[in-house]
Amino acid sequence: MRAFDPWLPRDVPGVRRFLAAAGAVAACSAALTIAQAALFSHVVVAGFLGGRDVRDVLPALLGFAAVGAARAALGWTSETGARTAASRMVRELRGRVLRRIVRARPGSVPSGEAVTATTDGVEALETYVARFLPQLMTAALAPPAILAWVAFRDVASALVMAGTLPLVPLFGALIGRSTRARTRERWRALALMSGHFLDVVNGLTTLRAHRRGRAQASAIAATSDRYRRETMRVLRTAFLSAFVLELAATLGTALVAVGIGLRLTTGAIGLEAGLAILVLAPELYGPLRGLAAEFHAGADGLTASRRLCALLALPPAVPAPARPRPAAFGTVRLVDVTAGYDGPPVLTGMSMEIRPGGRTALVGDSGAGKSTLLALLLRFVEPSSGLITVDGTDLAAFDPDEWRRLVAWLPQRPRLRPGPVAEAIAPAEPGGLSPEAAAELAGAAGLLNRTVGEAGAGLSAGEIRRVALARALARPAPLLLLDEPTAHLDPTTAQHVTDALLALSDRTLVIATHDPRLAEAADQLIALTPAPTGALT
Repeated sequence: MRAFDPWLPRDVPGVRRFLAAAGAVAACSAALTIAQAALFSHVVVAGFLGGRDVRDVLPALLGFAAVGAARAALGWTSETGARTAASRMVRELRGRVLRRIVRARPGSVPSGEAVTATTDGVEALETYVARFLPQLMTAALAPPAILAWVAFRDVASALVMAGTLPLVPLFGALIGRSTRARTRERWRALALMSGHFLDVVNGLTTLRAHRRGRAQASAIAATSDRYRRETMRVLRTAFLSAFVLELAATLGTALVAVGIGLRLTTGAIGLEAGLAILVLAPELYGPLRGLAAEFHAGADGLTASRRLCALLALPPAVPAPARPRPAAFGTVRLVDVTAGYDGPPVLTGMSMEIRPGGRTALVGDSGAGKSTLLALLLRFVEPSSGLITVDGTDLAAFDPDEWRRLVAWLPQRPRLRPGPVAEAIAPAEPGGLSPEAAAELAGAAGLLNRTVGEAGAGLSAGEIRRVALARALARPAPLLLLDEPTAHLDPTTAQHVTDALLALSDRTLVIATHDPRLAEAADQLIALTPAPTGALT
C-alpha cells in the first residue's frame, strides 16, 4: 500500500508546513533518543562498574533526566499540535469539497456518497494526517539517524541492524497488498449503506403507506452486515500485520543483542558502547512498529483521500470568471437558446425578453422546459448554443455566485433546514423583508411559531411550499424565479399568493406554473412545448 498521497500537499493548504514541522519534530526526537541512550550507558558503566560516586555522575544523571523530560514534552506537544493542525486542515477541506459539490452539475454526486465523503471520509483523513503522517516522518528519519550513530561505534552491530531493518517494511508491504482491496471494498460498502439509508429515510412516509417497511428493514440489515464483515476483515488483517511486524522487530533486536554479547566476551566492543547500542536497538524498530499500529488509519485515510480528490476534481457546472455581477439588474434577453442535460436538448431555439419589474409566466406540460429555463437563469446549466445577456452583456461573463445574489429562487421541490420556521425564512443578507412580512405575503403567517424537522417533518407539502416562498420573498433580490408557487395550495391560499406576487412592483418575476389564474395575470405569457424525447425537467 502506498503510504502517502501526493495530492495532499498540492491541494490541501497547510500540509506542506505540517510535514515540515513533523519532520523537524522527528529529527529532534531521534537526537534526544540517541542522547538519552548514551547518557544512560555512561551512568550505568561509570556508577556500577567504574566505582564513581553520585557526585561524579550527577551531571550525566541530570542530563539524562532533562533529556527524558524533553522527549516527553516534545511528544505531548507534537501530538496535540498534530491534532489541532489536522482538525483545521480537514475543516477547510470539507468546506472546499462541499463548495465543489454544490457548484458541480446537479445530480452528478449522489446525496449518500456526498454525505459519506464529507463526514466519514473527512474524519478518516483527519486521523490519517494527525496520527499516520507524523509516525511516517518518524519512521523515515529516526532509523537512519540511529544507524549512523551506531555505525561510528560498532560497524558489526550497524550491519546487523541494517540487514534486519528492511524486514519490517517488507512484511508490511506484503500485507498491505492484500489489505488494499479490502479497504476499498469496505469504503464501497459504507457508501452503499449510507446512500441506501438516506434514501429510505427520505421515503419513509411512502414506504409506511405501502407497508414496505419490513422489506426495507431487511435490506438495511443486509447492507449493514456487509459493512460489518468488510470492517472485520480489514481489522483482522491490521492486527495480523501488527503481530508480524512485532515479531520481525523482536528477532532483529535479539540478533543485535547476541552479537553484542559475543563481542563483549572477547573484548571486541566496550561495555558502554554495547549497552548504548542495545538500548537503541528497540528504538530502531519502534517507529516502524508504530507505523504498523497506525496501518489501519493509513489505509482508511488513503482510500478516503482518493475519493475526496475525485470530488475536488469535479468540473463546475458553469465556469466562474472573475468579473463580478452587474452593477444593477437590467433587461435579460435569451436569443436562440438551446439547452439540455446529458441527452437531447430540452429547449431549442428559445428567444424571449425579461424586463425589470415585469411578470413572465412560463406555461406548458411537464417536460416542456420550464424548470430548465429557470436553471439557465440561475446558471445551474449553460446553453449549448445561443446567448443570454443582461443589459447587452453575456451572462456567462459574470461570476455565477455573484449573479445569484441578485436572484431569489423557489424550487419545484423546496427543502427547509430543521428548526423554527421564522429562522428558515429570515434572509442571510441585510436589506430583505422581515420574516413576518414575507410570511404574510406567502400566506404563511400562521406557521411562524412552528418548527421544521428533518426533510420538512411537521409541515404538509403546501405548508413547506408557503414557507419556502416566504424565504424567497424575504431575500433582497430583484429577480424572483418561482417554480410552481401555488402547487399544493388550497384555492383561497393560492389566490392570496397570486395577489401578493402581482403586487410586488419592485421585483421582476419569472414564474413556471400550471395555475391558469396566475398565468392569466402575468404581463408576458411564454408557452413551451415538450421536446420530442419527452425529457422531464
